Amino acid sequence: MIITIARESGSGGYTVGAMLAKHYGIPIYDRDSLSGLAREQGIYDTMPMFFDELPAQGFLLALSMGASVKQINKPTAEAMTKLIGHQDCVIIGRCGNHIFRNRKDCVSIFTHGDKEARIAYKMKHWNFSRKEAEDIVFHSDQNRKDYHKFHTGENWGEAKYYDLCIDAIRLGHENTAQLIIQYISAVLA
Repeated sequence: MIITIARESGSGGYTVGAMLAKHYGIPIYDRDSLSGLAREQGIYDTMPMFFDELPAQGFLLALSMGASVKQINKPTAEAMTKLIGHQDCVIIGRCGNHIFRNRKDCVSIFTHGDKEARIAYKMKHWNFSRKEAEDIVFHSDQNRKDYHKFHTGENWGEAKYYDLCIDAIRLGHENTAQLIIQYISAVLA
């Protein structure tokens, strides 16, 4: 089973993912761990834009030369599939909902929440000033939106691209994890 979690900044998606990984006894992969895995397997240098969310100049150049989004992103999907293989895991971000969509054991989640509550979460848990937290939430969400659109052609956070979209701030992280566990039990039974 692969659980993919895309999330608005400050919604607690990583925290929920860690709870799910612990519950199922499976690894959790995020940007840093996937970049490390890609380096170990010698594929990082072929697509650093994907692993580290670097600017999209290479993509734009390829499009200007007539390549399609599908041609550009096929190697990315193949690299992620090679890295993950058939193991059970939680994937945070990295367009996991798109890349692993055709696996019957994939459950894709999008966590979101009230913007003010997400800013407050960043201030409390990361000790940011209000201005810093606002900037981080705004820029992280914008970068994730652009990154997802760039690599998939899809709108990040749009419900039709996920199995569940959950207000993890309103529900709370533990309740969100429990809801996902119940959902998984129902659909993958």
